[in-house]
This record gives sequence, structure tokens and C-alpha cells, in this order.
Amino acid sequence: MPGMSMRIRAARNIPLSRPFRVFCVASALGATGLAHAQLNQDAISSAAPELPAARGDGEPAAAVAQKRFFSITPSLSLDWMWTDNIRLQTGDSKESDFVMTTRPGLRFLADGDRLKASVDYSLSRLSHARDRSLDRNQNTLDATGSYELVENFAFVDFSGNISQQTVSAFGQRSDNDAAFNANRTEVATYRLSPYVRGQLGDFASYQARYSRLSTRTKSQLALDYDSNDMSLVLNGNSQQRVFSWSVDLSHQELDYSNGLSFESDRARMFLTHPITPQLAVSVIPGWESNNYATAEKDSRATIGGRVNWAASDRTSLSALLEKRFFGRAYSVDFEHRTPRTAWRYSNSRDASVTPNQLGTTSLGPLYDLLFFQFASVEPDPIRRAQLVQSFLLANGLNGNTNVNLGFLTSAVSLARRQDLSFTLLGRRDTLTFLLSQSENSRLLQNSGDLADSNFVRQHGFTITYSHRLTPESTLTVLGTQSRASGQLALQSSTLRALNVSLSTRLGKHTTATMALRRAQSNNTLSSYSETAVRGGISLQF
Repeated sequence: MPGMSMRIRAARNIPLSRPFRVFCVASALGATGLAHAQLNQDAISSAAPELPAARGDGEPAAAVAQKRFFSITPSLSLDWMWTDNIRLQTGDSKESDFVMTTRPGLRFLADGDRLKASVDYSLSRLSHARDRSLDRNQNTLDATGSYELVENFAFVDFSGNISQQTVSAFGQRSDNDAAFNANRTEVATYRLSPYVRGQLGDFASYQARYSRLSTRTKSQLALDYDSNDMSLVLNGNSQQRVFSWSVDLSHQELDYSNGLSFESDRARMFLTHPITPQLAVSVIPGWESNNYATAEKDSRATIGGRVNWAASDRTSLSALLEKRFFGRAYSVDFEHRTPRTAWRYSNSRDASVTPNQLGTTSLGPLYDLLFFQFASVEPDPIRRAQLVQSFLLANGLNGNTNVNLGFLTSAVSLARRQDLSFTLLGRRDTLTFLLSQSENSRLLQNSGDLADSNFVRQHGFTITYSHRLTPESTLTVLGTQSRASGQLALQSSTLRALNVSLSTRLGKHTTATMALRRAQSNNTLSSYSETAVRGGISLQF
């Protein structure tokens, strides 16, 4: 759909050529869409202690007259950090160091008639005072976009994600990007997805889509892979109120750099009966064929059901249950918001190609919560994204804040995950609680952690508290804990960290930050503790 987009999580530590591929694509499309866009200098200001009220019709009280939008915002930040354990070593092996980070950046936003795009890129240069061998570049890229090639017919979605990720769930864990950790590596994911949609007379509407996704990693313990996906969705135009129907056909090919390949075909029909305008139930007969759990492709029938309940625009519940080749597959999604709170819960079990590789569709749990909560304040997604970013900046928060779970796998696995997130907005305080647990099980063959253990279990939580001391200054406290365990007693790892920071706006475009961090990691092979002090200044031009 023309407004459809994917939000991509931040990434670091990768050569310039990779993020610039995505950046150049978005910029080229931005030049084309500029003819349909109009410069708008009215940026959404930082969120005040009181959120703006929404009108009864759902539009924001301060509606923006101009719908088309285009902006380019450069930025620059300088950070200084001292750590007593730059290599994350144990006991007497600890080495202190002073690290300076220079980070120029550029943000591109477009909300035109044809182009919807958001590209946020920055290059970080880390310079170490004592150990210059650790000097390196880190790149951060958040990119998403959708472009209408032919009006109301042909479209293309594009996205890019580069991120530092944990290689082994049982290895040394850390969320300090300035410290050296051999158990973290760079993973880059790019996706290009053209599609067409239209009507088949009075019979049905259709959408045919092709997606090409490529993932590259610098770790020798994880594999690169490419994915080709083709899908066709038909939605019946039946005028009957008794039931509606849709058909979903898909084909997927996965190719890994070690020669492994997987193939999957699936067909499902959704027969839906609306019990009330808010409640609908569906029966899902289907068929699937794949070689995820067998050497040769195995085919079988599937059956399932789904319930959708939209109590209001603030509360919704969706639940799906299916009988698949591996047993029960299910997903439950619940969300609810009030003027000051937002709640989200999800529980799923399914075959997963990339079970724990970081978000291809999200900027982070905290960002998603605020994006959901501000829906009644600003319905337009591009302007709402600006509102969320302004609120995060004004309150000293990071939208990428999450529970430190994740590891790299190199094959399809059976993944179960539960996530609970909650945020409370006060006049001067913001409280966020994130809780996650997951289990990944081996289906056929795998490498990394799932080659040595039949399963990897992880759980953890993150608590963030932000208090606005003055309109310009904010105190933020962040506490997090995560733990991973495997089939064997030696397969375990734990990370605990506490971060206290003070941020102050020195001017309209300038922010200064001071922070103190304490972390402790324990696993069966090695343990470490780290204390770090950080200061920095950032400018947006």
C-alpha cells in the first residue's frame, strides 16, 4: 500500500558502502518524489509535559494544513567516555581507556503524494587514547520507504537494517558499543519489495508481491543468506454479511553461504464470519510443503482458526491457532492505550528464518509504544514519527531501548517468544517496563548455539525512568538484566547493567549529556565488571 512502510532499527560498525546503498536509493527516490512534495519548515516541537488534546473526530487539535512534507536535517555529536575495562576482561586483566566518538549524521524525511520515506544515517568514529588498535568506524542507519510507481497499481517498499548483534547467547554479553567484545558482530539486512494491486472485476481484489532480502554478517560463526519471497493475496468482494473470504499463496527460497538451501510453499484460505461489527472469527484450511525439518520436502494439510476483536481504536485483540508440520503454531497480540498509558502483549510460536536477528520492522519497543500511544494525537504516520522522536529527545529517552536478548543462527528454527511492554506518561515523568522471554529449538540442522544445544532459552527485563527536572533538563535511570541458558550446564550467560544520565538542552538545537554506567556479566567461561563515565554534546542544524 502506498502508505505502507517498515521501520528499521539502528546499526553500527560497518563499511560506508553498505549503508550508503540504502541511503542513495532513498535519496534517488526522494528526488523523484520531490515534485510531489512541498517544503515545510514547521517541525513538530519537543513534547511538553501535557500532551496535546485530540478532537472528537480523531484529528489532532493542531492539525497541519500542509499534507506533503520534505526535510533534510544534518546533525553532529561528540562523546567522551572513560571505562575501567575496555576489553571486558576479568579481575587483574582489566584495562582502562578513554574513548572519543565523533558522530556526524543526516536525517531525510519525505511524505509526498508518491514517496513515503525516512532515512536516518550517522557515522561514528571511535578513537581510543591508549589502545589505538581498537579505533574503528561504526555506522548507524534507520531506513524505510515506500514509493508509488504507477498510480493505484504498482508500488515498491524498500528498507535497510545494519546492527551490532550478539553472536552466541552463551558468550560474553555487552550493550556498550565502545567496548571491545568479540561476541558482537555487524549484521546488515536489505530488503526490496515491488508489488502490484488491483481489482478482478467485481469478484475480488488482489495483491501480488515479490521480496528480495539479503543478510550479511562479519562473523565467521554465522552465515550470510538470501531470501526470495513471492506471494499472491486475493480478497473476495462478496457483499454477503454472513462471511467473507481471502486466499493467501506464498513461495519462499532461502540460500545460505555454506550451501544449505530451504524451500517452502504455502496456501491458506480465510473464511471469516463477523459476529458483531467489532468481533470476527475465521476458519483457516490450508496446505504447506517445505524441507525445514526433513531432508526432502514434506507436504501436509493444515487447519486453524483466528479471532479478531477491535473493541475500539484504543483496544484490540487478535489470536490465531494452527496445526502445522511441527505441531501447534499460534500468535496472540493485545494492545490497549489510555491518554497516559500504553500496553502491549504478544505471544507466538512458529518456524522462524531469523529468530533473533534484530528488528526488520521496528525501531524498538519504546518507540513502538509511543508511536501507538500518540495515534490519537497525530494520525499521520510520518508526522507521528517526528512527534515520537521529539518526545524521546526532550525526555532523554532512546527508542531503541529493549531487552538484551538475541543471537545469530544459520538455519530455520522453531521459535517461541513472549513480550510485554508498558509505558506511563506523567506531567514530568515517564516510566517504561519491558519484559521478554524466548525459546529457540532446532528443527533439522543448524550452526552456532543450536548446533551444540537442542534449544536456547532467554529471558530478561528493562526498566526505564525519566524525570524532567526543568523544561530543559532530564534525569534518566535505565536498569536491565538478561539471561540465556542451553541444554548443557555450561551453556549459560547473564548480564546486569545500570545507567544513570543527565541531559540538558543548551539551546534550540544543542543538547549536552552526562552519564554513569555499571555493568556485570557472568557466564561459564568468563565474567567481567565494568564502570564507565560518559559525557557528550549533540547538535541538530
